[in-house]
Amino acid sequence: MLPVIFKIPGLGWEIAGYGFALMIGFLVSIFWAVRRATKSGGNPDVVIKCSFLAILGGVVGARFMYVVHYWDKFALRGSALRVFLGILDVRKGGLEVYGGFICVVVLVFLYLRLGKHSIRWYLDILAPSAALGHAIARIGCFLNGCCWGGVCADLPWAVRFPFGSPVEVQQWQDRVPGAELPQQLLAFGERKVGSVLPLPREALRASDRELDTVRARFDEATRDLRGRLEQATDADERQGLREQMLAAARRSIAPPGRGLEYAGELMSEYKLTGADLHRLAREHPSLAVQPTQLYTTITLGLLALFLDALYWRRTRDGQVICALLLIEPWTRWVLETLRADNPVDTLGVLTISQFLAICLSAAGLVGLLWLRKLPPRSARAVLWAVPAAGGAGPSARRADGRNGPGRGRSSPDAGGRQGSRPKRLRK
Repeated sequence: MLPVIFKIPGLGWEIAGYGFALMIGFLVSIFWAVRRATKSGGNPDVVIKCSFLAILGGVVGARFMYVVHYWDKFALRGSALRVFLGILDVRKGGLEVYGGFICVVVLVFLYLRLGKHSIRWYLDILAPSAALGHAIARIGCFLNGCCWGGVCADLPWAVRFPFGSPVEVQQWQDRVPGAELPQQLLAFGERKVGSVLPLPREALRASDRELDTVRARFDEATRDLRGRLEQATDADERQGLREQMLAAARRSIAPPGRGLEYAGELMSEYKLTGADLHRLAREHPSLAVQPTQLYTTITLGLLALFLDALYWRRTRDGQVICALLLIEPWTRWVLETLRADNPVDTLGVLTISQFLAICLSAAGLVGLLWLRKLPPRSARAVLWAVPAAGGAGPSARRADGRNGPGRGRSSPDAGGRQGSRPKRLRK
């Protein structure tokens, strides 16, 4: 697990492992799709535009589905501003892949339809890259510590995530045997968030010396309030004083947003040093779980290679995207049975991802049956030529060499004469 890859020198900006993996996944996928389009006569500009729609729609759709699915977590943040800022913050993950996938398919379909491009052909070009991008993004999930599997201590490749990771916090909240935490690592939160929560992992990224400085500033900022807290006996009054102490500490401790005020409170109350706090955290990782993130990376990586091979051997435009819709959902279904982070809250027996997997797989099957009624080559599948040196625009030629879009004819390059069923589409 590596939630932060590195800091930008001079600026101190942290580059999150999850976001970094998403960026690499998008870039590699776009490059692969453009290369596939160029080799087969597709317009790389169309692929690039579809890719930008995928970046926008993928993040927005995935976040929207996550927020709707886990709205209770956002509602507990209190004010409308804090809820809104929480919705925008995707640095720690919080994306539902199928929500992004559905949004991307809709946006790309509309763009290709309005632009009068071949929908079947370009979706085939993009399908292997979609699987590859998802595979790389799951490495980001592993770095972030989300999307984990069930407890499985007997596997040699089982993984323990460090204290403060999403899996460790969830195991503590679910009171899983063996996931108990000492009081020195449990901070008092605000009333609307929860009375007790594990210390945020962001606070532990500070060095021993930085944490010692945080404790000194906390003691100075809360000296008067601490005296009142020691004399208070009513539970509500003590909770209110704790909230005031945390608010006072936030104003004096920098940088904000890392939960350092909670670290200062624990260190002050239990007389701990920064080294003591780091030692306690190292002693309490999560229970060993299955690395389902890496399982997904492997399965989707293999699927991407299969879809790429199928693209060059397909006999009809649209077969590759239908194969993606038909195969990927069942790999997701199996992995969902191993995961422990998604609740079974759909139809009483399914996770939301399993339900959507059934729908997408059914769509893939219907698509394959529908393709049998269509001509092998899409009528709008036209070859793209590089602009001439004299400045003329790119020429769109049918595969039979004539200008303009085809009308459903198969091409000589497709391996058959007009009206015959091609053995393989090379375009």
